[in-house]
Amino acid sequence: MISNVKKYLDFRLLGLSGSIFMILSQFLPWFSDLTLLNIYIITTSLAIEDSFLYLFPLISGLICFIGTFIIVYKQEYRINSVIVNFVGLGFFLIFLLELIPRELIYLPTIGVGFYFSILGLLLVFFDILHILLTNKNQEEGNIPLKEKRT
Repeated sequence: MISNVKKYLDFRLLGLSGSIFMILSQFLPWFSDLTLLNIYIITTSLAIEDSFLYLFPLISGLICFIGTFIIVYKQEYRINSVIVNFVGLGFFLIFLLELIPRELIYLPTIGVGFYFSILGLLLVFFDILHILLTNKNQEEGNIPLKEKRT
């Protein structure tokens, strides 16, 4: 069953699609039918030090896209890809931990952008798990035979 899934699905696409979802969430409505880009523009006129927080999904999505593209480009850079993806997810988690307490009154009216970002976060996280749990030889199809000891 799993081999049938592996034929039709390349697991490296999890990270790419996750980072694309995170980038797209920047331009979709989050709270009170405003996109994060609109909220960023509004807050730059009021409090410039808080405004850059609303660009974090875009920044973290781009960082995760670069991290996933590294492993698509060359398989030997697996650990580098995981490190870059962790940095991107770290930026996104900072954003969520700062944003959710501020926008708590708007949580009942969450828009589709929030769900896209959470879906992107989960896909990138599962991509990281797949990279770390997959043996390099298994992925290439070169599973070595156990040596016989005499």
